[in-house]
Amino acid sequence: MLSISLELILIMALCLSLATIMQTLSGFGFGLLVVASFTLLDVLPLTATTFLVSLLGLVNSTTVVVKNRSSVKVPELKLMLYTGIPLMLIGFILLEYMSSHLTQFLNFILGISILLCCGLMLIGRERANKQSSSSSFLIAGGVSGLLGGLFSTSGPPLVFQCYKQAWSIEAIRSTLLAVFTIGGLVRVGIALFGTLPELDIMFLIAAAIPLVLLVTQFARKLTPYVDAKWIRIIAIALLGLSGVSLVATSAPGIF
Repeated sequence: MLSISLELILIMALCLSLATIMQTLSGFGFGLLVVASFTLLDVLPLTATTFLVSLLGLVNSTTVVVKNRSSVKVPELKLMLYTGIPLMLIGFILLEYMSSHLTQFLNFILGISILLCCGLMLIGRERANKQSSSSSFLIAGGVSGLLGGLFSTSGPPLVFQCYKQAWSIEAIRSTLLAVFTIGGLVRVGIALFGTLPELDIMFLIAAAIPLVLLVTQFARKLTPYVDAKWIRIIAIALLGLSGVSLVATSAPGIF
């Protein structure tokens, strides 16, 4: 018998729907918004939340990548994965340890990470005239992998790095989605050896997949009527408030 309250189901559905709409209309924010809102509202344990985000992200990106694989920048993809996958494993090990022994510190790091990601999103991304160095792709992949292992939020460093390149928009999106898909597969695979969600939570996660797909379709119909710039501002503002709240509520337990 499932031990899930109706209130929990409604809060979870609301947070997922809001994050999906923001992601669809602005192109970013799903993982960060879900992890931040679930942690602040104590919806699920962080290990279960990150598993949910990895799985849903994988479902969303796989189909698109298969259709657009010819546009992927393979050499740069490999560079980002060379550092991203090992550091994702390290991040996951840190998550497993801190979620059991250092919960307040983990929430504090999450808050700081969200604020840093917001700062990264606010920095103007001017296209470079030439390709960035290999080391910059390795660094972006490593930071992304660490955040992916810890919080399943690997996007901002990669988005910042790829949008600086003199690539076509299709190449940028396809390469990013390829990294997210491979990273998602690795993240879900690693999670199978860690703290898995309980059976009732797994049912909730399974039910979340069709919800996110339906809300995505609904949000796509809103795209022509909504200014993406304002959605981006709202998403960054929500993330910033979440980051400040996480830091403020967890800091007294650390310092």
